[in-house]
Amino acid sequence: MANDKHNGSVGTYILVALVLGVITYIEFAIVEYPQAWLGQTMTLVVLATLSVVKFLLVVMFFMHLKNDDRMYSGFFSSGMVIALATFIAMTALFILPRTMGYSEARARAESLEGHASAHGEAHVPEEVAALIESDGASRPAAVRADTPAPVDRSVPIEAPRADDGEPDYEVLGLADEAPAAPAPQAQAAPAAEEEAAPAAGEEVAQAADWDRTLGSQTYSSTCSGCHQANGQGLPGVFPPLAGHAAEVYAAGGRDYLVQVVLFGLMGQIQVQGATYNGAMPGWSSLNDEQVAAVLNHVVAGFGEEPAGFVPYTAADVAGHRGDGLSPDAVRGVRDQLGLN
Repeated sequence: MANDKHNGSVGTYILVALVLGVITYIEFAIVEYPQAWLGQTMTLVVLATLSVVKFLLVVMFFMHLKNDDRMYSGFFSSGMVIALATFIAMTALFILPRTMGYSEARARAESLEGHASAHGEAHVPEEVAALIESDGASRPAAVRADTPAPVDRSVPIEAPRADDGEPDYEVLGLADEAPAAPAPQAQAAPAAEEEAAPAAGEEVAQAADWDRTLGSQTYSSTCSGCHQANGQGLPGVFPPLAGHAAEVYAAGGRDYLVQVVLFGLMGQIQVQGATYNGAMPGWSSLNDEQVAAVLNHVVAGFGEEPAGFVPYTAADVAGHRGDGLSPDAVRGVRDQLGLN
């Protein structure tokens, strides 16, 4: 290379540097503040043109290609021509299919409009034309080509588990669960409890008479999902039944418990010193035998039977189906019992 050819005035380099700075500022402005009137395709063309101008100025003046030997300039220029041609070809691969698809869709829409006009029919609505252009997709073809697919931001939620890592409840269908082993028979009530038994002549169901298997099955399929298999509930979410149902029964809530199962319960309640504020659905879809059995299970199936406990019967449940209470009204009955 001839060094004497590389000499240039300082003013020339300063001028080229200023031009490069102006071009860089224009590029920044176009990228940072997109102009709607340019459009995406034209913006890409303008940025590419400005980049080529900057490149040529740098190689011609600061790399002295302008005054260099033609052989070296030829090697350098041929490589850049190939690179530029490759860039243009790749750009066309991304732009032309979208443009052709849009043009074809618009032609289809216009042909339909012409057909409608010839037969005196209404023009194709804009939303129908947009659907044709999108080829039935939820977004137009241009939008789908320019924007990525939505990111899946779903969060997996695992079921609550006990300390040992195993699920602490299980919901089974009545027809799928094997009959549970009979629970130990209730011990004979003390003599003091016999004095609290109903008067002679009334129909009394003995503790050994209620269907423990049906009670356990009904509880597993309808109640254990919230109140847990052991009846302890979830603190702050679902109140416990073990022990509490027996307390409600002993406080005069025999009829109230039937109403809770049939019609549900809504509102704030206090259970064993903790506050719960939710809604329990009614289970009037269960038959009378199932409701009676599950009531006997929650009252006497988790521990000792309350004093004077008389197992529920299907007749007890049938007598309350006509009460027609709302869940909020059932909470009112609870308030009257002094349980809150």
